[in-house]
Amino acid sequence: MLDAHQLMWTQIAAGISILLFGLMLFSLIRMRGRMQAARSWDKVEGIITVSRVDQPATHASDDRNDAKPIIRYRYQAGGQELEGDKIFVGGPAITTRVLAAKLAGRYPVGAHVEIHVDPKQPTEALLEPAAAQNVAALVAFTIAFGFIAATLTAHSLAGHVLYADNGVPLFAFAVPIIALIGVVFCVAEYVRTRRLASASLRWPTASGRITHSDVIEEIIEEKTEHDNRPTTSKLVHRYQVDLRYTYKVGKRDFTGTELNWGGTMISGLREVAQKEAAKYRPGQSVKVYYDPEQPGQAVLEPANREGALGPLVGAAVCAIVGGLFLTILIKVGFA
Repeated sequence: MLDAHQLMWTQIAAGISILLFGLMLFSLIRMRGRMQAARSWDKVEGIITVSRVDQPATHASDDRNDAKPIIRYRYQAGGQELEGDKIFVGGPAITTRVLAAKLAGRYPVGAHVEIHVDPKQPTEALLEPAAAQNVAALVAFTIAFGFIAATLTAHSLAGHVLYADNGVPLFAFAVPIIALIGVVFCVAEYVRTRRLASASLRWPTASGRITHSDVIEEIIEEKTEHDNRPTTSKLVHRYQVDLRYTYKVGKRDFTGTELNWGGTMISGLREVAQKEAAKYRPGQSVKVYYDPEQPGQAVLEPANREGALGPLVGAAVCAIVGGLFLTILIKVGFA
């Protein structure tokens, strides 16, 4: 049993968790509704005026989420000249330097772009109304806080921590359940990518030109903690291809960064990345396959499936870890 003091704090924690869960669920529903509404906004031509990446001077490792793409554009709507800086609903999250640079690279200064403007409030504008950049993370956090809220609420109502038959606390089952939910997300991502890859083979094409093909070096700081010694660190170097190409659909300029649907290849050897980058030379003419509904989504090699099994590998890892942990808990808790 929980004493009065413990029960009070459990109830407070349950209330806070329910509040956070409600706020996240509200934000998720609001974000989805805004994305749907933004797809029918007016479309006007604009021009990119600023495109850069902001990161702190204390940046020490390229795996840290401490960078943000800064993109500004100018457009005319409602009889006035306006400026905007929103890319998609929810705005860009703080991310790694490489991913921020990849997004900024799609919108070089001077590029003519299509701006989606709210007809009721012309100062509200977006570059990519259909992009779901933060939805997956918000869904994951909403599910996690839902589990926490449900567990704490059950403990509060029962007046004690709930256990299985052999004394295993029931909240321990949340860990494998979350891992198994990860399986669902990974499989869904694999199916989505497969459908996208199949559809892209039938997409219209446009003449494009390679503007940049080089190797990005990431420097990752790996720290190791020791019991009786100070924490040590070492720098690990990773390399990936930085590819950019331009193409035009109608009057709008586009910059693409995707080679295929398998994601960006990352290697520990510079030579491997250089070999991949050498396949495309700046100035080279290429055929670009673009989505007719979202022309900013494009790829050069739609039939290339290299790396496409990544989500399935993640699903397998989550399934093994979650399945083993759940099996152990069931045997220990109910055997």
